[in-house]
Amino acid sequence: MIPTLDLSQKRLIQIFSILIMTISNIKCGSHYIIPSEQVRADHNNLVTKAESFTKLVIVDSLGVTGADGVISFPLNDKQSIFMMGDSFLTPVRKNKRDVKSPMINNSFILINKKINTHTALYNNTSTIPDALLKPIYGNPLEYYWPGHGFHKNGILHIFMSRFLHGDYDWGFKFSGTDYIRMNKNTFEILSQQDFPYSNINNVHYGHSLLNERNETYIYGAWSRNDSTAMHVAKATLNLEKNQLDRFVFFDGRNWTSDPLKSKPLIGIHKPVPEQFSVFKQGDVYVLILQVRELGNGNIYSYISESPTGPWKNEKLLYQTTEQNNVEDQIFTYNAMAHPQYTKNDKLLISYCINSFDVKKIHEVNTDYYRPKFIWVPLKMILE
Repeated sequence: MIPTLDLSQKRLIQIFSILIMTISNIKCGSHYIIPSEQVRADHNNLVTKAESFTKLVIVDSLGVTGADGVISFPLNDKQSIFMMGDSFLTPVRKNKRDVKSPMINNSFILINKKINTHTALYNNTSTIPDALLKPIYGNPLEYYWPGHGFHKNGILHIFMSRFLHGDYDWGFKFSGTDYIRMNKNTFEILSQQDFPYSNINNVHYGHSLLNERNETYIYGAWSRNDSTAMHVAKATLNLEKNQLDRFVFFDGRNWTSDPLKSKPLIGIHKPVPEQFSVFKQGDVYVLILQVRELGNGNIYSYISESPTGPWKNEKLLYQTTEQNNVEDQIFTYNAMAHPQYTKNDKLLISYCINSFDVKKIHEVNTDYYRPKFIWVPLKMILE
């Protein structure tokens, strides 16, 4: 701990430590992954920077000036919602921000790439901001981090992870998952309810959602000690109520109503992070993830003929380089895909950046807490 930092900044360090699991080896199924794994530099030569997104999603003023999370879904062919995690709104001047700037646990950003507009969604004012969404269970120490969402007929369907701040191993602990419905135009909350299955089988559901016809696949991360896995549930979209119901869970072969019978999806040989992306590209299902190991920075893809796997064709797409800045204690984490922006056969991917010395994301360079965006050729994934 750094005694000069306030509570929110101390918690920021704890947050990033747990998200990327700072352990020396992680077991994934029967495979041990070594964090010092070396990769070929020529993978990065095929990838190009997406600077226009980097500058639009995070701005210097009049919006979100620093954040992580960066989970998006389209509203229409022009606009997307970017669900952000811990966020700052204090203006940035010459890549600096007041180290005492208030931080909120979540915000949304409405991005219109056609006309390059950024509209931040949060509560209160930019000088005294508050999180856009909060749990409703009466505990002031409970808060949300973003999962994923989708839009259907004027309603936003949102999954959020609940956490409790307190005297726990990392200063907080996972407390559950909520399913929220919001009005697309006003962002008024229409319903907000516990998604109880996360507390039954310890799968953090809602980190990636995939819609097919009137069914929604709800992916989640599971971890215990040195093991990680990805699971999936499925819901039916009740078109009359515009609400998800009839939840079932994949047991490795079939769907069951018992969440305790859920089994890990097979074929994923890298440690599954808390955040990842599953989407459909043509007739192929694609998984994008950045491995959990601290200092690794490797972003991988898998493909499958089914939303339940088995996953195959593991490809190393990119290795981030920001973590090589040892002096400023930089690390990267949680790569996410944004397939609604695919163009010229290239997929848009973001990844988050931070520093273990939290002061440096304010006083040295605010880019140390801003996501980066890259274009990845689809042939690297599909061939």
